[in-house]
Amino acid sequence: MRRFIVGALIAAGLLSACSDPEVTSFSELNQMPGDVWEQVDPDLTLQLLNSKTKSYIVFQSEQAVAADYEIEDKTVIIRLEESGETKDVVDTHVYELKTDAKQDTIEVRVNGKQKPFDNVTGF
Repeated sequence: MRRFIVGALIAAGLLSACSDPEVTSFSELNQMPGDVWEQVDPDLTLQLLNSKTKSYIVFQSEQAVAADYEIEDKTVIIRLEESGETKDVVDTHVYELKTDAKQDTIEVRVNGKQKPFDNVTGF
């Protein structure tokens, strides 16, 4: 019985090592590292900041924003949907994205329409 359990654990470990997630993570951040924040231009609506291991999508909006993503071939599509009343204050929404090496393109769609980045920065 003990051998069976150990064998099952080893098999599960091997299978999980073989899994190939397309997106490691995508989430909205409440706080950004200082070195990333220094790269943000408050006058731009949509920015992409790339580090060696992560990408940050910065979106400025006067409305509430809901975010989601999907994968199409080698492209990660980020969907940003604005809703609610327009406020007098612009909020900065920051999303952290870690991708698999298979994805080489990030596309953003705001309210269903493709929107180009105002600025792309590597640091």
